Amino acid sequence: MRRVQFAAYLVTSATIALAASGAAAQTSGSIDRPSVPQPAGQVDSPASATNPSSASDAEAEIIITGQRASLARALEIKRETIGVVDAISAEDMGKFPDQNIAESLQRIPGVSIDRVNGEGRGITVRGLGPEFNTVLLNNRLLSTDAGGRSFSFDILSSDLISGAEVYKSSEARLQEGGIGSTVILRTARPTDRSGLRVALNMAGRHDSTSDKITPFGSAVISSSNEDRSFGIQASVIYDKRISKLTNISTDGWITDQNIDANGDRVRDTRGVALPRSLNFTSTRNDRERIGGTFALDYIFSDTLKFTMDALYTQQKVASRTNQLGYYVDPDRITNATVNGNGTATSFTVLPATATAGLASDNIVATNPQDARTYQIGGNLTWTPSDDLTVSFDGAHSNSRNSSDQLFYVVGTRQIGVTPTFVLDGAGGLPEMTNILPTNDVSAPRLHCCSERGGRNGDTVNQATLDATWKTDWGALSKIQTGLLFTNRRKSTIVRESPEPLGCFYCGYQAVAPASLFTEFSDKVQGRNLTWLDYDRDALVSYYGSAAAVNQVGGTTQSAIDARNRFLAVYAGNNNSLDPIDRDRGSGTVRENTYAGYVQASLEGDFGDRRWTAMLGARLIHTDLHATGFSVTLLNVIQNPADPTAAVPVYSPTVAVTADNNYTYVLPTVNFRLDATEQLSFRLAGSRTLTRPTLSRLGLSQDFVFRPPNSNTVSGGNPFLKPFLAWNADVSADYYFSKTSYASIAGFYKKLQNFIISGQQPEQYFGLNFIANRPFNAQNGEVYGFEAAVQSTFDFLPAPFSNFGGSANYTKVESSIKFDPSLSNQTFNVEGLSDSANLVLFYEDDRLQVRGAYNWRAPFLRQTFGPQSQPENINGYDQIDASASLRMFGEFSLYAEVLNLTNKKFRSYSRFDERLITLSDQGRRVTVGVRGNF
Repeated sequence: MRRVQFAAYLVTSATIALAASGAAAQTSGSIDRPSVPQPAGQVDSPASATNPSSASDAEAEIIITGQRASLARALEIKRETIGVVDAISAEDMGKFPDQNIAESLQRIPGVSIDRVNGEGRGITVRGLGPEFNTVLLNNRLLSTDAGGRSFSFDILSSDLISGAEVYKSSEARLQEGGIGSTVILRTARPTDRSGLRVALNMAGRHDSTSDKITPFGSAVISSSNEDRSFGIQASVIYDKRISKLTNISTDGWITDQNIDANGDRVRDTRGVALPRSLNFTSTRNDRERIGGTFALDYIFSDTLKFTMDALYTQQKVASRTNQLGYYVDPDRITNATVNGNGTATSFTVLPATATAGLASDNIVATNPQDARTYQIGGNLTWTPSDDLTVSFDGAHSNSRNSSDQLFYVVGTRQIGVTPTFVLDGAGGLPEMTNILPTNDVSAPRLHCCSERGGRNGDTVNQATLDATWKTDWGALSKIQTGLLFTNRRKSTIVRESPEPLGCFYCGYQAVAPASLFTEFSDKVQGRNLTWLDYDRDALVSYYGSAAAVNQVGGTTQSAIDARNRFLAVYAGNNNSLDPIDRDRGSGTVRENTYAGYVQASLEGDFGDRRWTAMLGARLIHTDLHATGFSVTLLNVIQNPADPTAAVPVYSPTVAVTADNNYTYVLPTVNFRLDATEQLSFRLAGSRTLTRPTLSRLGLSQDFVFRPPNSNTVSGGNPFLKPFLAWNADVSADYYFSKTSYASIAGFYKKLQNFIISGQQPEQYFGLNFIANRPFNAQNGEVYGFEAAVQSTFDFLPAPFSNFGGSANYTKVESSIKFDPSLSNQTFNVEGLSDSANLVLFYEDDRLQVRGAYNWRAPFLRQTFGPQSQPENINGYDQIDASASLRMFGEFSLYAEVLNLTNKKFRSYSRFDERLITLSDQGRRVTVGVRGNF
């Protein structure tokens, strides 16, 4: 508990300093947030907020608009909540602060984001990653198109969102699942305002990695009658992005290798780490996103209100990758140099022969995506009296994602040369020299090929019943209670080219005609490279030709049988390598959750100090049913032409099922003391729960064959227990005005039942495998503090009064430290990193300018990453800027730049020199016009 005491000491010290500043008093908010949000521009001004007498004088009220109104609404939520919460709000309909919701959330203290192709996709809160954060849309759980539970923010345009709240301390009424946080995204209500409202946004976007300008457009229309008893709202967005990202990667590092370091052909240097491969990659992504929402509000009477919401979003990605790769075989390494960490910093490779040795691989791959998500929900609220409110909410959500991927390799053996690998080559990046020309169309041979992919499905049905009873029983002001039922079904279907199509040519056994190839050129991380490209359909046609097939094997009967078997499967698969559904690896997880809660709100006075508290408990029960397929590995046939390939022989699959259930009580307590009208202290304690990622609960196991050192076997575990955590939060907040505050907070989490991917060696038919299966492991602690300040400079003379800004810093620590020197470390708290944000803005009647700086310290992404080694992420910072100029009426011209300095993403294995990938993120410039009328 010393860490909690230390955090409390920090809070107390900061509070004393803040109290000494003696800023003017401000009326504190009530514990109940209004059921209907205040209209934009109707928030009290800083002047009225700091002067109670003027606040009561309607004629003296000053209207806040623009970014100040957004800050005021977000700060009002923070101030009125008893627990620890941060919020962001759109300054007007269709004007969320960033184009990506995750990019906006990262401005909140303690929130970091994970990026995919330069776009924010998942969030990490106080060091706990996406799977530890429950994301709700209008208080409803949204299905996801990925394999787990984490919400993918890139599927949802920010123009559809009006606000977001991040609850860092828990309440009994909040849906369980978020040890890190509970994030509630909100869409605007049609009865927020009366009359007809329209918001339009049309823009063009340019990505620095491509030469294309792509369109973006959104429209929101809202209509409500004068008394706001009936309203409808609809929105639609279209967003296209074209990017071309390049990277250098190694596919991780294989460790504990015995190699020849001095050229005497004796492998007497032990314990060396080698790159699994060296790849130069260029990927073009065409991403198209469409979406829309519909909302209806109908107030039948003073006691009965009905609301309905619907959302649809679809994201399609066409992705094509061209890659030049070199797959490293430890058996053929000589003349190696090794540093003090056991990392090979250079080596040469023996010249290849026609049947063995290094090849330069020309790889064509695709990673398409066709994902859609929809949700529809309705809410009926009955208020029979001023003291009692009963609400019923029901929702249905469904997500689907299908992706059939290509992966073809045509290679050229490095015959007659001695390729040399240098870890720190030109520009400090790894390189391979002394190689044959990579654009020689006369030398390529067929190697391996496959088409794989799958379909993910997620369905969520949810119903809640909540009741709120306001009382006047002394300190007890309110009792809330409710029930929740959630039915969730996650299905995974694995698809793959049928055997033996995938590896029939492994070992570069057939020469391919030059007519199949063209040159591909690109600048990959500063290097001008050229290698071979080819058309998939033409290549597949040649795969099944007699000219290719007859080059494999010899005249033995077994070789003839192998060729006939390949031709029979090829013909039976419509003369193609199209993937087919595969039982092995497929499965379904069905989860039913029952929850009930009771929560009491209390309030009172300590002299002239006001206090509020919230006590509650949530009871949850989960039933889980998993289905899958069991398979036995009967044999592994080593490919004589390729020591890095093997052919598995499986038994027929057998359907299997498993059931699991668990019950927990999750108590919560939140306390707030308003020491003055400006200074508030908060103290919170809770027990929270995060269920295992659904992809880890499946039954099926899968084998991956990459001899001699990269074979793996993996599977799920339906008997996993959920993550549990005891949490303590303490904070002090000082409010200078309606838009300005300073805060410091400490937090402590004691985590139990951590799920890790246990890895142990297993051997099948003479081959070594690393078995990777999840199980509940040891406990751990996460603790740290957050400091934040936000201010508008209204107290300064013009034009300085138009400026404002915010800054925050988060420090996160864990009781379990990652030590790169320990090769047997199997458990770490992953994703922990310090973070900081700085935002500055200027705003007057016509011009808005904003700059944002985001920084995240280096962190461990996963203990078992590529090649079952740790994956670490280098520190990353990014600068974004935006500006808006009101041209006439409510129409504005705006521009936004994301990743202004074009920062790159870099990851590495156990030590910094063991590069995993260095890739672009891309600078994105958007210019458009926005109108509200």
